[in-house]
Amino acid sequence: MDSKETRLAPIPVDFIIEQGLKEHTEAKRRPYRTLITAWAEHEGMSEQGETIASQLDTGKEIKRLKDLQDLPSTIAPKYRKGEKAEQLVMIIREINTRVENDENWNWALVMKVMLDEGLLMTNIPNKFDRLMLSMIPGKGVDTVRKSGDYSVIEERRSWHRWISNPNDDWKEAANRTVCEEIYAYFRPLL
Repeated sequence: MDSKETRLAPIPVDFIIEQGLKEHTEAKRRPYRTLITAWAEHEGMSEQGETIASQLDTGKEIKRLKDLQDLPSTIAPKYRKGEKAEQLVMIIREINTRVENDENWNWALVMKVMLDEGLLMTNIPNKFDRLMLSMIPGKGVDTVRKSGDYSVIEERRSWHRWISNPNDDWKEAANRTVCEEIYAYFRPLL
């Protein structure tokens, strides 16, 4: 038997672009784009990586963001227009990825943080669901509304005042920890 180690050749960036172009939505192309820009940054060539990765842009995402520049009235007025609205949309999309990949995260806790921080003007889960769907391409109807226990939004205390010691109330302490992580996403906007 041959003792030489068989190695797979490095994946050329052109191949990644080719594979990414087979995807028809911005959301499905995003991982390819992220991979290219991360590699370029690692190699100290961020600008070139961004130029190459831009081949994967469909143009629909940019139009969609412009359409969302005036967010619905369920968002606090200060965050409905312009740069703050765009920043909020991008934060929500990052949070969506985390919710999909972390079983401790759910949309009910995201809504609680947004309410307590003054980002939201409504505490109705159905309206919150529609708002999130308008910001996240390809998100299914009711997936936000059915994510988590929305009784947390009825809690009069801010999530900041929730118990942090799991020995006193492990569920509330766990929710507080998740809310702290969610808040970290919103901090640059606030």
